[in-house]
Amino acid sequence: PDLTYRECPVKILEESERRTRQKTIKFFKVQWSNHTDSEATWESGDFLRTEHPHLFKDQLKSRG
Repeated sequence: PDLTYRECPVKILEESERRTRQKTIKFFKVQWSNHTDSEATWESGDFLRTEHPHLFKDQLKSRG
């Protein structure tokens, strides 16, 4: 039997920008399912927008 499980991002906790010589890259601190806030990881905005666009819809509603 396959005992693997998929972790999904639950919410964005923080955001940050890192500047390179040519552009600015956004990073987001993400809380994942089955993990606490202290176990959150920083992920690139490009990755999250591609793989988990629903996170940004929720974020816009909370700011609106």
